[in-house]
Amino acid sequence: MQERFISTPHGRIHFHHGGSGSPLLLLHSNGGSAYDFEAVTERLSSRFEVFAWDMPGQGDSDPITRHVSVADYTDAAIAFMDALGLRRASVLGVSIGGAICVRMGAHHADRLDKLFIVECPYRSEAEWQKQWPRIEANFALPIQTRDAVAPRLREVSEEFLLRWNIDRSKAGAKTMVDVMWALREYDAASDLARVPEGSVVVFGDRGPTIGNMEAFIGPMRAPRVEVMRGSGHFPMVDAPDEFCALIERQTGHAS
Repeated sequence: MQERFISTPHGRIHFHHGGSGSPLLLLHSNGGSAYDFEAVTERLSSRFEVFAWDMPGQGDSDPITRHVSVADYTDAAIAFMDALGLRRASVLGVSIGGAICVRMGAHHADRLDKLFIVECPYRSEAEWQKQWPRIEANFALPIQTRDAVAPRLREVSEEFLLRWNIDRSKAGAKTMVDVMWALREYDAASDLARVPEGSVVVFGDRGPTIGNMEAFIGPMRAPRVEVMRGSGHFPMVDAPDEFCALIERQTGHAS
């Protein structure tokens, strides 16, 4: 995978790129970067031309200077595809990346081959309000200890913890909390009803989103639901081979 930058109306976007075949765009979680997918890009690039971005304000992409909504991030993803000359692509997003996928599916279905919505937060306003102190505590302090990170993953190596804290520090507290406000304000229910039939929705059975799985998929048209056993909010880290196999299977690239 090579590191590249490309200019868009939403600022300069940093991304990892490699492989050949049909294009696959990977959208990372809040406080992360293209490195979220480091464990899976080598295998995926043997089947796809992979583009893993750093979303605006995070990784090595240009910082944000105002509140950015899910709609704004979606516009940035479409502009990123335009700058790359990608008329269509399969798109996979995790957490905030999943919310961007929902918005893309509802408003830009003509740009999509296959859509993968992974571990996308979905809460009522009452749930958001109740959990907000925990959310602020998680994202307002970028540097985290191994003990703080360990409950979210199967294994936390020293290398992983270093990368985790580098990426969170690059994003910074203000940007990460702003992303959570974007998620809190996003009317996902309206868009879920417009997402293309057969879109793939992925949950980790140890993750924070599975409790609202039925409410999330309820408005959708014939979603393909995948529950990854023993995985949390980052299934591409917890179970990279299973994660790749799921993508290959759902796109018709399985061996």
